[in-house]
Amino acid sequence: MNITLQSYSRKAAVALFALLALGSVLLFSAFRTQERMTDDVWKMLGISRQSADDKIQNSFINGYLHYYGVKNMKNIAVNDRGSIARDLLTYTKDFIGSSAFRKQYDDMRNSAKPEAPELKTLRTIEQIQKDEIAKTEKSIKDSEKTMKDLPDIAKSLQPLLDLLKKNLKDYQDPKHTYFSAIAMGEKYDQENQIRSHFERTKQWEKNYPENVNDFVADRLKRMLDATKDIDYGAELVEKQGKKIFVKSAYEYKNQEWKQGFRAGKNVTETARAFAQKWLVELKK
Repeated sequence: MNITLQSYSRKAAVALFALLALGSVLLFSAFRTQERMTDDVWKMLGISRQSADDKIQNSFINGYLHYYGVKNMKNIAVNDRGSIARDLLTYTKDFIGSSAFRKQYDDMRNSAKPEAPELKTLRTIEQIQKDEIAKTEKSIKDSEKTMKDLPDIAKSLQPLLDLLKKNLKDYQDPKHTYFSAIAMGEKYDQENQIRSHFERTKQWEKNYPENVNDFVADRLKRMLDATKDIDYGAELVEKQGKKIFVKSAYEYKNQEWKQGFRAGKNVTETARAFAQKWLVELKK
């Protein structure tokens, strides 16, 4: 399972709010959390229970809203959005706390773990000298064979052959600076691989903490940060068939802020309060 966080751009909506935004139009007005979400309800929405669970799971893991396949969400009556939001959020919370989600997270975490570099034993100066001599001798042999087989180009290859023979003579000196330069380059390359793996591992540990609750808490914090200070009274104007904010600065707000605005104060603040309470519970 290849997942790029990938993870963690501003565009990546925290799934709790993404699901809430979906909930504001799905509107589970026919039931409350104390009543089981029946197959009839999912059928009414045009999705299966499994599909709903998949959307919750993928939204929370990938960080953006998976609403594709919800066919009937615009055809359900709008009533009591705050209560309905709490219903959906509670269902989401229960699912995120399930063993199924934990397994999905563990699988994702393991899949995203950086692979350790395959480090080779560093060559000694003596080994480098031996290898370079052998490589040069082979080049000389190959060049001489080519010159013999292709006499027309022999003259043009003579300078190369002379250089190779000069190098071979120079390489007889174990203190030749070329060997130490190669040794330093190989050492630096290995150190760079180790350093890069360490940094990627630290980032992996941050993005995918061992405790799934820390991962969930990070998502909730991102949701709260992305949806703070929403101006629910902001005016809209239609331009070229599209509604835009009168205050142009709002057009540059993140997608979650805009989702919160569209969902409305009742729904969005319900979600924020739910997230804040959930965060407190995760810290216990």
